[in-house]
Amino acid sequence: AFRVVGAWPSKFIGDVQTTSDAVVKYIQLVLNVVCQVAGILYLRENMDKLSFFELGHSYITVLMSLVSMSRIITHCTEAYQEIFSLYVRKIHLFNVRNDSEYAMEMHTKIHKLCYFLTFFIHAFMTLGILMFNLIPMYSNYINGKFNRETGAFSGVSNATMEHAVYYLWPFNDTTHPIGYAIIVAFNWYISLVCSINFCTFDLFLYHLVFHIWGHLKILIHNLKTFPRPIGAIRNEEQNDYTEEESKQIYERLKKLVQHHNLIIDFIARISDTLGLSLFVYLCYHQVCGCILLLECSTLELSALIRYGPLTAIIFQLLIQVSLVFELLGSMTESLMNAVYDLPWEYMEVRHRRTVHIMLRQSQVSLNTRALNMVDIGSRTMIAILKTSLSYFVMLRT
Repeated sequence: AFRVVGAWPSKFIGDVQTTSDAVVKYIQLVLNVVCQVAGILYLRENMDKLSFFELGHSYITVLMSLVSMSRIITHCTEAYQEIFSLYVRKIHLFNVRNDSEYAMEMHTKIHKLCYFLTFFIHAFMTLGILMFNLIPMYSNYINGKFNRETGAFSGVSNATMEHAVYYLWPFNDTTHPIGYAIIVAFNWYISLVCSINFCTFDLFLYHLVFHIWGHLKILIHNLKTFPRPIGAIRNEEQNDYTEEESKQIYERLKKLVQHHNLIIDFIARISDTLGLSLFVYLCYHQVCGCILLLECSTLELSALIRYGPLTAIIFQLLIQVSLVFELLGSMTESLMNAVYDLPWEYMEVRHRRTVHIMLRQSQVSLNTRALNMVDIGSRTMIAILKTSLSYFVMLRT
């Protein structure tokens, strides 16, 4: 799916890079900008002609196009390709599965979780594309607009065709079968690209977070199973680490510090690289949630079939992305306690300094922030849902 929108960094992960891989993302960016402008122009030209709910539909598509464009811009950056490469080469638990039994156990769990989540999201994405595009076609059919004698294709009727997405094109002739077919095919393709930029991009974020969470679990396990001095275990008077044990302790501490630095550096990269895209995404949920609720509030069958699955998917995506990122923030205290529980009292001074540095680093929050301003987590999610419901009730009244 990432190859369709040019988000697969072939060059950075060692795959053979074809001309299409290098060019398709820029083609998608230009196409998305054109669609964005055409959608805004359509709203501007028809603001007084459309009903409130028709306006809501166009606002939704324009906002979705904006989110899609922000993610395509992210795909074009070198920082995104570097973070993708780092994920494949170091962060994916496949790279550390043979380090210990616990690492293999975490790798297996995360692999199964990602597999089922991938299936679930792709199923919802497919349902959303089908409902969003088939409902307008079915509505045209049952209203007789495909009839060559009385419908829009007759050339004399004032009937207008319904579409999944509306744009202001100079050649937007939907009263001709060929023109209508071209616009429908184009809308199907745009819906596919937008859905990939929504769902698959989110899925990539989930994979990043779950594998980081797996690394944190492995790190905490290694901290909790850190060996104590033989003298302390035997309750001997001389219970500090021996010289031979100190050498082993140095190597263990070195690996722990490197592992911890890898984790916090990757989380910082996520915030810096994907922060703008996540910020646009949160703004989209804030506005679009209210509009979708208004569209469904008519309780008409066509509106529920068309917007019901989309509303469920949008709110599900917001809840998912917030709870998944909340996993990282919830690990901060556990990591800090695990570092403090190290047997530092038996160590040499130089090793205690290393533990002290690691303890200070572990107190830094593991939350991911959008544009370094807004934490991605349950609190932000609840605030967005409350605000959307409040505006929905106000506008509905």
